[in-house]
Amino acid sequence: MSFGWVLDGLVVFGGLSGWAGAFISYREWQKTKRKIAMLTDASQAAEVLPAWYTSRMMNDHWTFGLLTETGQMVVINRITALSDDARWIDVELAESDVLNWLPKDYPAKFIFAVGPERTSASLQISKIVAAVDLMNS
Repeated sequence: MSFGWVLDGLVVFGGLSGWAGAFISYREWQKTKRKIAMLTDASQAAEVLPAWYTSRMMNDHWTFGLLTETGQMVVINRITALSDDARWIDVELAESDVLNWLPKDYPAKFIFAVGPERTSASLQISKIVAAVDLMNS
């Protein structure tokens, strides 16, 4: 009994699998090579991420808090840019002395800039669950 047809079938299947893998890899490479633009204009950013804080936090220099899903509060002065795919925001972190009025045993974990010359950060928007004002005028 000859099983040559089985070998032929395996060769054809292997060839088709190779072509399918190459096609999928090419499509993923196309997605990866596309660059993400960062929007710095508040009106353009509001079109991508329509929330009250988008334009306000891009135009005002204030003290805001971005609560993450892990319960940490990222303390920022403003949003500096927003990715056009609405996945990332660039922020200016606040320094720790802006909230020195808080009691030392306050139950939240705050994230601040490590120093005055190191205030830039990028945050993944999907990890942010709330945005709040941390100061009043």
